[in-house]
This record gives sequence, C-alpha cells and structure tokens, in this order.
Amino acid sequence: MVNMGDVWRVAWNDIVVHKGRMNVTESCLDRHARQRPGSIALVFEGEDGKEKKYTYQKLLSETNRFANFLKKSGVPEGSRVFIFLPKVPEIFISMLGTIRHGSIAAPLFEALQHDGLMLRLKNGEANVLVTNKELSERVPADARKTVPSLKHVFVIDEPGCRKKIRKQKAVFAPAMKKLSDTALLIFTSSTAGTPVEGVQVPHQALVQQHATAKLVLGLDGSSRYWCTAHPGWVTGSVYGVLAPLSIGCTNFVYTAHFEAKKWIGFLQKNRITVLYTAPTALRMLKPEIKKQELRYLKNVCSVGEALTTAVFDFYKSLGIEINDTYWQTETGAMVIATWPGLKKKHGCLGKAIPGMTAGIKDGAIALKPPWPSMMTGVYRHKEMYKEYFRGGWFRTSDMARVDKDGYFFFEGRGGDMIKTSGERVSPIEIESVLMRHKAVKEAAVVGVPDKVKGEVIKAFIVLNRGVAPSEALKQEIEGFVKQNYAGYSYPKFIDFIDALPKTHSGKIIRMELRKREAGK
Repeated sequence: MVNMGDVWRVAWNDIVVHKGRMNVTESCLDRHARQRPGSIALVFEGEDGKEKKYTYQKLLSETNRFANFLKKSGVPEGSRVFIFLPKVPEIFISMLGTIRHGSIAAPLFEALQHDGLMLRLKNGEANVLVTNKELSERVPADARKTVPSLKHVFVIDEPGCRKKIRKQKAVFAPAMKKLSDTALLIFTSSTAGTPVEGVQVPHQALVQQHATAKLVLGLDGSSRYWCTAHPGWVTGSVYGVLAPLSIGCTNFVYTAHFEAKKWIGFLQKNRITVLYTAPTALRMLKPEIKKQELRYLKNVCSVGEALTTAVFDFYKSLGIEINDTYWQTETGAMVIATWPGLKKKHGCLGKAIPGMTAGIKDGAIALKPPWPSMMTGVYRHKEMYKEYFRGGWFRTSDMARVDKDGYFFFEGRGGDMIKTSGERVSPIEIESVLMRHKAVKEAAVVGVPDKVKGEVIKAFIVLNRGVAPSEALKQEIEGFVKQNYAGYSYPKFIDFIDALPKTHSGKIIRMELRKREAGK
C-alpha cells in the first residue's frame, strides 16, 4: 500500500478492505444494500420521459447476475471487458459486474464509429465486447481477425443473451484483488498527442474518488446527484458510477440529448442538489435558466475545460458559486479544485486537494507521487508511462501559475491536444481518418477557439492532384469523419491549402497553423 497520509487514512475508514485486498463493488454496493436495501441508487430517464429506478439491493442483484453470466460464459478472471453501450442501466450493471467478477472494465463512448471502436479494441487487446443490437452494427463481422484476443461478443438486448443473464443467480462473492490491480481501463488521447491508449486505474483509487466526492462535490447519503458525463469518459466512470455509489447517494441519469429546457426541467423535477458537468453545458444553459430554477441546487461543479470568469460570474449572480475541478484520466481522481467553504478567485482552478502536493515545473502543473488514484500503467506502453514521471514528479502538459496562497491559474496547454466540449481529442487520430478519404493527400488538425465549446476542430487539407476544392467536398469530408470515427470529433472548419508547414524531417508543424489562426 502506498503512503497515503492522514487524509487518505481517514477516507479508508469508509472503504471495505480484507487483509490488503479489495473489490470496489463492495464499498459501492454491498454495505449500502446491507444497511438500507430500499434506498434508491439509480434513477434513469430516457427520451420518452419514462423512469427506471434501482435500489442498492436491486443494483447489487443485477450486478451479481452479470458477474455470474461472465463466469458461466467461460470468461476468466482478469479479462479485459470492453463495454460499448449508451447511457442505459446495462452500462452501469455490466461495468460493476465486470469488476465484481475480478476482471477489468473498459467503458467506451457510444458515439464511436468503426475506426475509433476498433482502434481501442485492438490497442487494449479486448477479450470481451459487451454491446447492444444498435451499436453492434459498427462491429465488423471479422472483428476477431483484427483483434485476435477477442473471444466473446455479447449483444445484451438479444433475447437469447438477455435470457441467459436473467437466469443467473443474484448472489456472487466479489473477487478479492490487490489494491494496485486494475479496476478500470480508460481510453484517452495522451497529453503528448499520440493515439488513444488505455490508462490503468486501480481498485485503491476509490479512496481518493470517495474522499473528493465528499469534499468537492459535497455528496452524502441524502444527495440527489446528477453527473452529465457518459461512463465512456473518465468523469462518467469515476464520478458518474464509482464515487457516488461509494457515498450511497441517489444518482440521476438522463439519457436524452442536450436541450436546455429539458435539462432545466430535469433539474427541477428531480430536485437535483449536486450537479457535475462541463462549462460548455453551463454556457449553453445561460440563455434559458432563471434563478428560481436553481433553488434546489446546493453545489455545481465543473470539469473538462477552463471555467471562464463570465460563466462563473453569471451563476454567482443567480446565487451559485461554481466549484472548478482539475484532473486527468491519468490522475484517476480530482487533484486540484475549489470546494464548498473555500474562497474562490476569478479564473483559478483551485488549490491542491488535501493530501496532494502540486507545483509548477517547467511552466506546467506537476504532482508529487504517489497518491491513491494515480494510474498504475499505460496498457502495453511501459515507456510511455515512465515519460509522465521525471525528476520525482508527475508532469502534465497544462501550463499554469500558482499564487502566494496556493491557487493555480490555467494559462494554456502544451502539445497539440484539442479540448472540445470538455473532451480531449488527438489530432493524429482525426488526421489518420482524413487521410483515408479518396480526395485527401495530406491533412493536419488543430483546435481553434469557440465561445460555446471552448475549442472546435479545424482541418487543413492538401487535395490530391485533379481534385477541385468546393463546399460540397468540405461537407462530404465532415460526414466521412463523423461516419468513420465519432460524431463529436469532426472538423467544424476545413481549409484547402497548397502545402502544410513542415520541419526538415517532414514533421507537420501544427504550431504554425495555430499561429496563422491566431493572426486572423
């Protein structure tokens, strides 16, 4: 066990451990099911407005059935189970059931298309894929040839598969794992801009996830909590699934697409007391929301991108002081934040979470290891993992400054990563899809400022000889990226140019393209 300091020792009192071994699902489900089995754990509402509720006892039973289903299907403990589902009850149940089985849950965002999906399955050497009939259409028939490790594909809403799961016993003893064993494999674009890799988040991360859910989100057993992120992103898996369930509160899940009036109605109808969302969503709510519609909210926290002064001041005028949070997939939980009772400063990320040591190294935020939720590896990339740690510090690529009071102020991001609507996008991935289009000879992708989304994607494209630029071709290329990669990661703007700026060795100089955009 790492040296966690006093703050972590206090948090460990809430976490179930057996002689140095644990399974996060015990802390998230069993203890609540024993103490108050009728307490509501999850409330789902779909596009049609219909609700589906799960008590902690029912959620535990369904989790056990799924764990038994994996075992009965011959899935060995320690398998990498990729979960490609919309924001429906089954994504929660299959994640928890996978971890309880003793395997590794790798949730994926539902907007991924063929290329984005297969890249993750291949890079993560998937053993199992859990999906539904709709999303299974994006899985090629020869997927097992591309991903030789893939042994099982379970389409959970097919009658046969559903029947097999339902007939399983509702009792399953959780597999006890080492504290450092991987519970979650979260795929993200690295801070260096390389294609997506799997970040290994250990079971012991729950102590920091639990502690920060208490301190920063302000959650307790009576909270009515809404985290708007999909579990395919680290925010949705950590603070949408594990952390709030470890607290024992009621979690609300809205599966409909964003629409300001519907979101406001959801907040009011369910009397949400704690909201965790991205600044993009808060900006998009501004024109519609009124003070009385926030009357139930006790805390609003933001994540995924810089919280601007304008957004903070607007909500403060309505009586809500937003608490900003800073962390990465690689950190496993919040590491810098503001929290209820802590003085806020305009434009700041906050202060280091108690128990964390943070500083500035080479102009960027750095963290002193170890801490409980720190990633334990980058799957199949030991050297990449080591690159994060230099000179005794964990190095981020987020440029910042720290004032005399210990508050951190974000100043920009090193490298080429694009942050759009709170999500981190690798330019290399988008460029590789663009290069597959028959009209494209070369392509480079950068992020450009956007008032709502923070940044949007812009592509600079050199066309093949004989291909004429046109607006129709731009639309065709946008659609090609949407269809082959993901609906949220496509070029909002495209410029056709004669040549890309490059180094003598032929490497594209994206910084030069960003400078050109800034000059405009």
